[in-house]
Amino acid sequence: MYQRQSSLAAPLLLAFVAIMLSTGIGLQLVRGLPPIEASTTFPATTVLGQENPAPLPAVGASAVAVGGLGTIGSAGDQTPRPIASVTKIMTAYLILTEHPLQPGETGPLITITEADESRYFEMLVQDQSVQPVAAGLQFSQLDLLQGLLIPSANNFGEILAQWDSASVTAFVAKMNTAAADLGMTNTVYADVSGFLPGSVSTPQDQLILARVAMANPTFASIVGSSAVLLPHIGSVNSTNTLLGASGIVGIKTGYTEEAGGNLAFAARTTLGSRQVDIFGAVFGQIDRPAAFAATTEIVSSVSENLQIMQVLSRGQSVAVLNLPWSDPVQLVAGDDAVLLVWPGMTLRMNVEYGEIRAPLQAGEQVGWIFLSLGEQNLQIPLILTQDLDKPGILWRLSRF
Repeated sequence: MYQRQSSLAAPLLLAFVAIMLSTGIGLQLVRGLPPIEASTTFPATTVLGQENPAPLPAVGASAVAVGGLGTIGSAGDQTPRPIASVTKIMTAYLILTEHPLQPGETGPLITITEADESRYFEMLVQDQSVQPVAAGLQFSQLDLLQGLLIPSANNFGEILAQWDSASVTAFVAKMNTAAADLGMTNTVYADVSGFLPGSVSTPQDQLILARVAMANPTFASIVGSSAVLLPHIGSVNSTNTLLGASGIVGIKTGYTEEAGGNLAFAARTTLGSRQVDIFGAVFGQIDRPAAFAATTEIVSSVSENLQIMQVLSRGQSVAVLNLPWSDPVQLVAGDDAVLLVWPGMTLRMNVEYGEIRAPLQAGEQVGWIFLSLGEQNLQIPLILTQDLDKPGILWRLSRF
């Protein structure tokens, strides 16, 4: 009896072992794969070139910005200060917002009232900047905007305000609301012309407005005109004598004893085939010529130092996949990344990976590379450099 049980034990043991082995092998083969770990090899931040500050004036307050980069420099006390006729940028912007004009349109005719005529003589006595009007004369909306922005007529601003809001006071309230809506947190308007020292702002705030206003083609056309022919008046010249020089295309001068010489400006330069817009505000200079001189130096320096740079090349390694069953697989940029650069700015890079599961073929996209510099944002495909195969049977069986 004992011998019979012993003779059966060996085959049963072998059968049990075989079952266990086959079960273990099956489990190993169907067992889920470990996650594929990806690590970024390109730096998250990179300083591009050596910082080269724009030559901003030592007196007053100033700031300069570049389209696509944002503000690249500021100097002086950035607390609110009188801005004189730079105020008229908001007056014209608001009129064109409330009553849009397409290029070539002149808008409705506005009849000069006896009150407008009386106000003209009152302003004349106060030594304000004005253009002559008489009751019964008619000017188009475009005429009044040109007179406001080119020879800088304070009375034209009040005529437009009365036309829009029935009173200057109501229009000034709308100006302050518009400033708040644009994020101009350090700006308060007390009048439509800047004659009153209570109209205050900062260079940074006026850069916000300048960029928005210059996006309006009618506004840009007006402030880019060195002279215009006004009905009942004749030819008038722009107070901005920089127009056409050093790439200057606008926008508004200003001078009072309290404000000093002020200029909010826009300029254009070309890098390769790319047009670049430069915006700036120079406040509190000794006089208007000093503001012009500072502006010329700023625009020249910024134009010379801006660069178009390839910050990432197609095929450049950006990340790596660490695979438990094979050698690492490189991930590369699927395209070139070219950006406008001001020396010393920081390039920021982030990689977002999609769901990465074997098998995948070389050249397939597995995520995105996100690049940002100033106001520029690029999205570049993240590409596999080689096939991503599933693990073989031997690896599956031998893994722990």
